[in-house]
Amino acid sequence: MTAWLNHDRGPITEEKLLKAVNILADIVEEKGPAFRPLYLSLRQQLADLRLQQGAEAALAAITARTGTKVA
Repeated sequence: MTAWLNHDRGPITEEKLLKAVNILADIVEEKGPAFRPLYLSLRQQLADLRLQQGAEAALAAITARTGTKVA
C-alpha cells in the first residue's frame, strides 16, 4: 500500500483508462456484479475521453485548413 501512496498519478490518459477497464472487467467476471457500476463508469469515461480527443483533433484540422482560429 505504501508503494501506491508514493505513486505519481500523472494525467489521465487513454492507456491508463483502458488498463483500468480491463482490470475491472476481470474483477467483475471473478467477483460478481458488485463492481459492475464502477466498471461501467470507467468505460464511459474512456468513451468520453475518446470523443473529446476526436473533437479536438477535428477542430485542429479545421483550423489548420482554414488558417483561422475557432473559439
